[in-house]
Amino acid sequence: MPGVEVEFEKQMSLRGLNDESSATAGESTTDLQGLKEIIRTWREMNNEVSELSAMLREKKKRQKALEEVILRTMKKNTIGALDLTGSGGRIIYRRHTTKGTLNLKSLSDMLTKHLKSDKAAEDALKYINENRQGKVRESLLYEKE
Repeated sequence: MPGVEVEFEKQMSLRGLNDESSATAGESTTDLQGLKEIIRTWREMNNEVSELSAMLREKKKRQKALEEVILRTMKKNTIGALDLTGSGGRIIYRRHTTKGTLNLKSLSDMLTKHLKSDKAAEDALKYINENRQGKVRESLLYEKE
């Protein structure tokens, strides 16, 4: 991708990052010189991860389809467990209930119903929303042109 490398060099020089006089210490100059190779490696890894993720998504779709067939068969024939002769393991049919998500609408509905007041529910939601803890995440994003 020679066009990308030329564009990278152009962007680096526009920002004064290719000019060695802009570096304040020898370590900064070394970091900047290795940055081009590091970014190239990072992009290659990013592409690999994307390809592997796509393959994983496809395999998970197939696995889910197979699982649905097995579950449907076990439910239809009221089978609680299947012993697997080849591996010595078992497939067990389990059923459990999970809680729904807590979003602002569902939380508002539940608070209004519990507190029997729209104003009290609104005040409680405002307090909860203002005092929630935040989490800072840093990441890189590669945009293709």
